[in-house]
Amino acid sequence: MTITLTPEIENAIAEQAQREGTTAEQIALDGLRHLFIASKPMPEDILALAAQVYKGLSEKDRDEVENIALTRSHT
Repeated sequence: MTITLTPEIENAIAEQAQREGTTAEQIALDGLRHLFIASKPMPEDILALAAQVYKGLSEKDRDEVENIALTRSHT
């Protein structure tokens, strides 16, 4: 199968791949797999998503996110 991507999607995938240190093809396959196959998130998927919160953040920003998470109300 061949899929033609719009420049907007191609750029977004390339940027995500660069942030994650992987290939654009892997990002596209993972996204399609998640969208069409994954019925229940696996623990490693949940951990990977949680880790993405911190990617690219400064230490100060990470501390702020942690503070928000620890002090928010669980109502």
